[in-house]
Amino acid sequence: MKRFNPKALIINISLSLISIFCCTLIVVFIIEARHFIRMKEYLSHTWQDPNTQFDSALGWSPIPNRRINYPNWGLLSSNSHGFRSAEINQNKKQIIILGDSVAWGAGVSDTETFPHYLEEMVSRLGYQVSNLAVSGYDLGQYYLFLKKHINKFKNLKQVILVICTHNDLQCTGRNVCYGKRKPLFVLKNDDLILTNNDIKKYCLRNLFSKSYFLSKFTQHECYIGTLLSQISGDQILGPSESEQISLTLLQKIYELVLNHNAELLVVLSPTRDDFIKKSPSLEWFEHIFHKVKTKSLNYIDYIETLKEEKDLNDLYLDKDVAHFSKNGNLVLAKTVYEYLDMRLKNTP
Repeated sequence: MKRFNPKALIINISLSLISIFCCTLIVVFIIEARHFIRMKEYLSHTWQDPNTQFDSALGWSPIPNRRINYPNWGLLSSNSHGFRSAEINQNKKQIIILGDSVAWGAGVSDTETFPHYLEEMVSRLGYQVSNLAVSGYDLGQYYLFLKKHINKFKNLKQVILVICTHNDLQCTGRNVCYGKRKPLFVLKNDDLILTNNDIKKYCLRNLFSKSYFLSKFTQHECYIGTLLSQISGDQILGPSESEQISLTLLQKIYELVLNHNAELLVVLSPTRDDFIKKSPSLEWFEHIFHKVKTKSLNYIDYIETLKEEKDLNDLYLDKDVAHFSKNGNLVLAKTVYEYLDMRLKNTP
């Protein structure tokens, strides 16, 4: 009878485990490679949301000269600068819209966005509205994007910044949002410092967000998600520092607009949940504008307007807490127009 050999058994088990591990790696590699190939064309026009591409300075930016019919939304187009509006007409007085997907018009067609409705109302006064909002942006990206494009407008009169109180404050204090690398400002000696002005397209953070397997953990509070965050070099600032940076960025945007002889209007855009209980983020923004009165910035607390509406569900997209339906965008346009009416009529 052959004697039992524990050493041989351990060797055989070890070889079997190594074989299984190697085979698993090969299968994972094949799946990831196939996923990357399939996603490559998709990512060329949908880095963050539809009509965005990778941008080393901004994280992502809009794609110029697009015209597509997006499923369930309708027409989605952009001009030669990537703005979701017509080409700039320098013969008209200009209004710029800044913001994220709420102002850009996620979920609706070109003719159902807030900027489109506002232009219909102000065009008779000789104004053109340009939609510079970009899905997923925060306060730091608003500032950088406006700084990049504001000189294109020779007759600028108004800049309207729509702040999504749902996540703008949170995203401003981190170098990652929606699983992707983005710019991060920090404060040093009361000066704003941009920590990453050259983002790599295939840095670990972006690779993790596009991975078939790892993307499932990149935005979740779990051990693997935390480990991936550490490996990729994510930075998440504390609430107090994020608030101070946001306040400074608002001041920078205000000064940039003022230096171009225009006025800034800020709109605080609430979520459905804010009507049940206001989020800490919305309360902070309201405190900044209502009590502190930062540099006398003009602002609209849109939640107060929406409280007067009879059917709140008709103002938001179905099963969406933050984005407005075409009716919600129309109400927002009317609210802004009524606020600016006398200013626009008296502006030469």
